Amino acid sequence: MEVAEIMEILEDKMGAVVISSVDHEGKPHARYINVGVANNEGIFFMTSPKTNFYQQLEANPVVALVGLNKEDYLIQVIRIEGKVRKIGKDKLSDVLEGNPYVDMVYPDTEDKANVQVFQLYEGEGFYHSLTQGHRYVFSIGK
Repeated sequence: MEVAEIMEILEDKMGAVVISSVDHEGKPHARYINVGVANNEGIFFMTSPKTNFYQQLEANPVVALVGLNKEDYLIQVIRIEGKVRKIGKDKLSDVLEGNPYVDMVYPDTEDKANVQVFQLYEGEGFYHSLTQGHRYVFSIGK
């Protein structure tokens, strides 16, 4: 399975994934995020500078994420651990496109105007089809 196919599953089939970061004390924190864009360049998502998540990414730009897709018999899991970087407003329109939750998460216009895009640009991943037994290890940005 090619990385592009895995990224398509992540973006189109999973959409929301659990992503973990660590705080200044090294304590882990997990939350759901919406994958805005996932392709051969990496995974793009957004958050507000007002969030603890944003502060954690700025202080220690490493994350782990996991997503699950369940369709009838098919169950797919994707895990990725890697490095992120803030890219600001670049790709913001792409990340926002088709996101039905952005107005609920950021109902305040000012908050929405201040969101920043982050890119998981380098990392190691694992795809596993639990029902079919397929397993693939892949890299992003290497």
